[in-house]
Formats: sequence, C-alpha cells, structure tokens
Amino acid sequence: MKEILRFLREARMGYLFFTSLIILGVVFGAFEIIDQTLFKDTSQDTMQWLYFSRGVIVSLVLMVWAAWTVYNYREYYEDQLEATKMRYSDIIEHSADAIISIDNDNNITSWNKGAEEMLDWQRNEIIGEEIKKIVPDELIEMRELECIEFGMKFKGNVSNYETERLTKTGEKKLVHLTESYIRNKDDEIVGRSQILRDLTDVKMKEEQIQQSERLATVGHMAAGVAHEVGNPLTAISSLVQVCQRKTDDEFIQDQLKKVRDHIQRINKIVRDLVDFSRPSNMQSENVQINEIIESAVGLLQHDARCRDVEFEMNLSSKLPLVSCVPDQIHQVLVNLLLNSVDAMEGEDKPKVTIVTEEQDGMAKLTVSDIGKGIKEEHKSRIFEPFFTTKEVGSGTGLGLSVSHGIINKIGGSIQVESDYGEGTTFIIKLPTKN
Repeated sequence: MKEILRFLREARMGYLFFTSLIILGVVFGAFEIIDQTLFKDTSQDTMQWLYFSRGVIVSLVLMVWAAWTVYNYREYYEDQLEATKMRYSDIIEHSADAIISIDNDNNITSWNKGAEEMLDWQRNEIIGEEIKKIVPDELIEMRELECIEFGMKFKGNVSNYETERLTKTGEKKLVHLTESYIRNKDDEIVGRSQILRDLTDVKMKEEQIQQSERLATVGHMAAGVAHEVGNPLTAISSLVQVCQRKTDDEFIQDQLKKVRDHIQRINKIVRDLVDFSRPSNMQSENVQINEIIESAVGLLQHDARCRDVEFEMNLSSKLPLVSCVPDQIHQVLVNLLLNSVDAMEGEDKPKVTIVTEEQDGMAKLTVSDIGKGIKEEHKSRIFEPFFTTKEVGSGTGLGLSVSHGIINKIGGSIQVESDYGEGTTFIIKLPTKN
C-alpha cells in the first residue's frame, strides 16, 4: 500500500485527476451551450452523432493532455535525476579522500581524483586490476583482505581501520580504511566501496605535539635542575675564590682557575638547556641569522656526540636581516647539524662547515659535512614525513620534514646536494628584510 501511495504521489495523480475534471467540464459545458443555442431543432440521429463526436473529442483531448503531462514530468524528473547524479559524482570525484569501488571479484571498478593524488595511479592504469595491487605483500601474507571480508559479513561495514596501502612507486601510505557494501535495486550485493584517508599529516602533527610536550617537560626539569645545580655551584665558586686569595702557589692557582672555568662551563650548559627548552615565541622578528647559527652551534658543542666534531663557521658580516620566528630557525639548524653529526659517525676527523652569504637578494645558508652522503634513490624522499634511513629508535623521520615546512612557510627554500660516500650539503635560502 505504501508503495502504491508513493507512486501516486510521485506521479502527481491528484494533479492529473483535477485537470482532467476541468477539461471534461470545459468540453461538456461548451457542448451544452452550443446545443441549446444552435441545435435546438436538430434530429435525433444528428444529436447521437454529435454526442459520439463529443465523447471522441473528450477522449482525445484527455489522452493528449495526459501524454503531454507525463512527457513533461518525465523530462523534469530525468533532469532532476541527472542533476542529483552530477552533484554526488562531483562530491565523490573531488573528495580529498581516496574513494574506490570494487566488484565481487575484488577488481577495481572506479577510482576518484583523491585516489589518483594519494596513490599516484591514474584511473586508466588501475581500473580492472585486483585490489591486491595496492596492498603491501606482508599484509596479503597476513590475510588482511580475508579479515576485512569477514568483518564485512559480520558487521556489514568496516570503519576507520588503520592500515597501509601502496602507491605506484611502492611507497607505503598509512591510511584509515572505511568499507561498505554496494547494492542494486533488488538489494543484491554487487560490490564494495572503500574510502581511504591519508593519516600522514595527522601522524606528523601527533608526533610534533608529543615532541612539544617532551620539550616542555624537559624545560620544566631543566629549570629545576638549573636552580638545584646553580646554588651549589655558586657556593663552590665562592670557596674557590677564597682559596685563590689565600695562596700564592702558582700550581694551586692554576688548578683553581681550571675549577672556576669548569664551573662557568656547567652554568652555561644549564642556561643553554633552559633557553632551548623554554616554550617558543611564535612571533616573527627581524633577526640576524648568524647569531642563531652561533647559538645553535654553541648548544650542540655541549652534546657528547659533538665533542670531537669541528664546526667551521664562515659567516658573512654583511648578511641582511631575515624576518622569521627565531626559535623555528634555531630548530631547523639544530636538526641539520645533528643529521650531519650522525652522518659522520666513524669518521676520524668529523667536520661540519657552515657558510652564510647574500645571493640574489636572499640570505643563503649552507651546512656541509664529510659523512657517508645520501643514496640516489633516497634523495627524492628525504623531506617526506616519517622517512628515515636510521635504525629503529634512532630517528622518527620528522626532522627534515618539519624543517622543510618551516622554511617554505616563510617563503624560503631548502635543497640537498649529495654524492653517496662523499658528504652532504644542505642549502637554505631565506628572503631578506628590505
């Protein structure tokens, strides 16, 4: 009954019924007027013929009216249906997420632009291929597809399942997978749709938040350490000065001076640690890059990894000011310098060369090392989030990605030049303040 009522409502049967009554009323009314005025003395046979003609005319008019109405409404609903299809097609096609459909044989049947951008496959290259083509081999061996299929049969859908998918170049993308059934008008399952959401940026932001939280914790601890260490050091320094005034022995004087120098060194290390861990001021300032370089190198010289590293600085005295967030540039430099130090592990005489100069109205900064360099196949990926060649636990793969984002944000550029086995040079160009 509901289906019949819906059909009558969608077909506008009420409208057709009342317009038909109007047509009948007009035709019959016109006929009665004509009959009373023109055919009063007409024979019975003629009147029967006229009544018959009236019925035929009414039927024809109603048929034409009904056909014209149905045709116009058919065109109207076809246009509405086409507009709806185009609207949903545009939503799917231009979604930032990858939206893929597959048939019951696990062959890909549709592939939107989001999928092209995320996984690099063009639709004419991938449609008709098995879904296994974008699934890493280890996940196939772990029977992930069978597990997803079981989940579909058990729940009817899979929501926000964290997994990996392959790009055309073989790179693994961390994604959220949402899958649901596609049914036809008879409610039969004819395939499945998958929505893949790239988690790379989300994970990177999570890592940055965690890193910020760790730095904030270190900052609080460093402030406490500075207070606890500073007071005893001040007392020790005072006692050393008293001892220096009490003796004329040159050897003792020399040893006491060394003690005072070490005390000052400890104080400087604690101050640098507190300064570096302090929450960043995100306001842009006009700064001298050379000063930030000297600060970053001074901080790293306290690091045990950098104890034997020679930092050679050739800094231009005529370098113009740069508008940036000083703490962010400091972070970029520390990342680059630590990468250089790590790359020179095992070198007899590790050396990092830092050069600044003005070039084409830009402040140019180069950081060079004599380490093992970068393999050719890795050069195009070193700025990708989470890409790292270091051992597990030695790096997150975020340092260069974050540095790349910081430099680009202020209108600069960062490039790398490296021959494997012959060292690496990072080139940073920053717009200067006119």
